[in-house]
Amino acid sequence: MWGFLLTVAVYIGCKKITQKRWMNKVPVILLAAGILIALILLCHTSYESYNESACWITWILGPATVAFAWPLSQNLSVLKRNKRAVYGGLLFSCLCTIGLTYLLGRFFHAENPVIFSMLPKSVTTPAAVEISKDLGGIPELTACLVVLTGLLGGLTAHGLFKFLHIRSHAAIGVSIGATSHVLGTSKCAEKHKEKQMVLSTLALIIMALLTALAAPHVVAFLEKLCN
Repeated sequence: MWGFLLTVAVYIGCKKITQKRWMNKVPVILLAAGILIALILLCHTSYESYNESACWITWILGPATVAFAWPLSQNLSVLKRNKRAVYGGLLFSCLCTIGLTYLLGRFFHAENPVIFSMLPKSVTTPAAVEISKDLGGIPELTACLVVLTGLLGGLTAHGLFKFLHIRSHAAIGVSIGATSHVLGTSKCAEKHKEKQMVLSTLALIIMALLTALAAPHVVAFLEKLCN
């Protein structure tokens, strides 16, 4: 239980710290993770011991996945108005993410568990961990990759869209949700871009469902193709 309490306390503390003007550019999750790692190393505690005592956080991921049904049901009208952009873009993004990640992993001679751990990196953590388990990946590695992917997208996405002169809120929202999940969506909220935030939320939910359904079949097809 100490791991759970420590994690929650560090996160709350880091959230308050990042509200300061001189720290508001630092992602909360990155700062909290760094402090937790430092504390665990200083106390000479093993990861296994920490993980066992913080298992409640992992357990909460299950209900969190189910809770995604709420924003989806509340924004069906937005989804219907933008259905072509959402469904077409997300299906293309899902297949490209899975296919390219698998092929690049094979090209660089990565082991199968590592490749399978990388496949759901653009899916929000609760779903990504379960997808990784079903494929035979390493859930802990998947969680790290999901966070890194989300941080990268959250920090760079809006700047990239501005550079490319892309101003469509629908395109931006769907793109961020499909690749940077919750962390990218939170950036839309910080910038008070309501339409982007709604579409990004819908995109990350649908992306999780599509990846869960498509990943086993795409992997099976690519394994036959490569072998």
